[in-house]
Amino acid sequence: MIRISIRQCEYFLAVARTGGIASAARSLGVSQPAVAQAVTKLEEMTGLTLFRRLHARGMELTKQGEAFLSYARDLQSCASRVASAVTEIGEHRRGTIRLGCFQSIAPFCLARIVRGYRELMPGVTLEVSEKLQGELSDALRENELDLAIMYDLGADSGHMGRQELSAAPPYLIVPEDHRLADRRSVSIREVASEDYILFDAPQSRDYFFDIFERCGIQPRIGLRCTTIESLRCAVGNGLGVSILAMRPACGETYDGTRVVSLELQEALPPTRIVIAHPLDRPPGEMTLPFVRFCQDVFADL
Repeated sequence: MIRISIRQCEYFLAVARTGGIASAARSLGVSQPAVAQAVTKLEEMTGLTLFRRLHARGMELTKQGEAFLSYARDLQSCASRVASAVTEIGEHRRGTIRLGCFQSIAPFCLARIVRGYRELMPGVTLEVSEKLQGELSDALRENELDLAIMYDLGADSGHMGRQELSAAPPYLIVPEDHRLADRRSVSIREVASEDYILFDAPQSRDYFFDIFERCGIQPRIGLRCTTIESLRCAVGNGLGVSILAMRPACGETYDGTRVVSLELQEALPPTRIVIAHPLDRPPGEMTLPFVRFCQDVFADL
């Protein structure tokens, strides 16, 4: 293998650009012998005649030199990219963050986070996966994820640390033709006798049942749903009412029905969303800026 140096290519390109050893040396800020020796060594190593020496008129590329020119430019360009990447890696602007997100949270924030961070830090790759709460906890424990956006419900504090992203108060959703739909706020007791559509996900169901227990209500479960959108469709079709924490941008559901969001008058515990990390690997120079970016995104939701 011919071991061509980046400096030899740089000096060769300078001579090709300026048309002479002296002018190339001036443009590079080096001595003429250094340029002449680099070009001669390059020709010896490659076995090519790169320049035609024109006495008193400088140097011009030969056919072989013209053919070699594009490869030298490619090599110099590659070297520049490597140097830039080394700088970005050293400054933690290039690398990979393995991010997990709870499935029911993902539709509200994940695409916005990925798009925004790509624009802000194009050198950082986000490897994203959507999982259930227990799967996220396991993945953090097994060092399969660097960070996880999840509910702070039943999270194992023994092996993970966390930073809060939001604390959303629960709210009631009803069909648009519901008797309470024109109200701004209601008491949960006003719908105690109606069918309740349960978001039936681990930890989440316990959170909602705890709300009813606090209020002394035994809910009549009309339907169990494992996705927020199927739950909203059920409410939109008049199958019951429900309680949620995350708020979609509009009241229209997947099937074209509409739901109305109402504030609850009771002082109920908020649903906390956190970005979690393994306890022994807190956010560092690569991941801490991403954590702060996520906090800014959730502040705007």
